Amino acid sequence: MSWSKLKGLFIESDEPAPEVREAELAAFELPKDEAPPAPMPMPVPRAPQHAPPKAVLSGTIDFQALYDGAGIPNTDEVEALEKFLGGLDASLPQASKLAAAKAFLNAISKAPKDVLDDAGRKIGVARSVAQAKVEQTNAAVAQSNAVIANLQQQIDAERAKIESAQKDLENVRTQCAVEEGRLQAARVFFGHLGGA
Repeated sequence: MSWSKLKGLFIESDEPAPEVREAELAAFELPKDEAPPAPMPMPVPRAPQHAPPKAVLSGTIDFQALYDGAGIPNTDEVEALEKFLGGLDASLPQASKLAAAKAFLNAISKAPKDVLDDAGRKIGVARSVAQAKVEQTNAAVAQSNAVIANLQQQIDAERAKIESAQKDLENVRTQCAVEEGRLQAARVFFGHLGGA
């Protein structure tokens, strides 16, 4: 879930939020290139400690398995809130959704900060998977480009052989034509004399 979508769950979209509330929520925003601080006593890695297997970098990605592999606590605040909000009437005003979300989080002994922290840790994993895919793709492209370059060299070498063979053919044809012309001249000469 994007920061703007998460932020929208807690801020009225059609009326400006108080500056204090904006500043408080901004403190929880995950910077684009940084992982969130781990709010729990035990350290929580921002991404898997080793590169994800190639299998998870193609097709449908099992993010929950990646979160588990990264040691992210299975608290699922984001998913619980999404499920709860999905059950609300879509026509409810934002203020009502916000109040219901706060009541829901309070009922499960959570706070908006817990949702933001959970989302931040998971964003770290998603970013690491995307980065691993970038690296994997770059390596595959580089390998394919090397194969293409090698094949291109072979193609160029074969084309050079063809060009050399064609030049040699033209050289032989020219020499044969000259020789045939010389010999034909002798025949014509004697044929001409003999016919006189």
